[in-house]
Amino acid sequence: MNDKLKPKKVTKIVYNCLILFAAILAFIRWMNAFNSGIVVINAEINSHISNFALSLVFYLGVGFPWILQEKTFNKIILLGLFIIIANVICETVMGFMNTTDILDAIYGIVGTLIGFCYFLVINKYGLEVVHDES
Repeated sequence: MNDKLKPKKVTKIVYNCLILFAAILAFIRWMNAFNSGIVVINAEINSHISNFALSLVFYLGVGFPWILQEKTFNKIILLGLFIIIANVICETVMGFMNTTDILDAIYGIVGTLIGFCYFLVINKYGLEVVHDES
């Protein structure tokens, strides 16, 4: 018998809500390029929210299948650390590719930490075993 992991219904709902939330934030931010009157909460948050959204979506998009594939949780942690380190490096020492802005890195770190909290909870409570008889 091969047992497989399946996300519970609430796990899938929260996952989709997080992805949708991040997508809406990114969409609003990118719409701001065409109309400066469109903002997320305020202008300060608006200028950094894309790092938050991209970090969250990337972490969820890679980490969620890994959890379902039963990769070790340490790999999920390492992925999060990689995203955090990449945010800090891109926003501090890679000024030739990007305008250096530590607040962008902080928003990216917060997005990653929200994804990590989600993974921590679903790893303990959000999955169920499906018994495969094949």
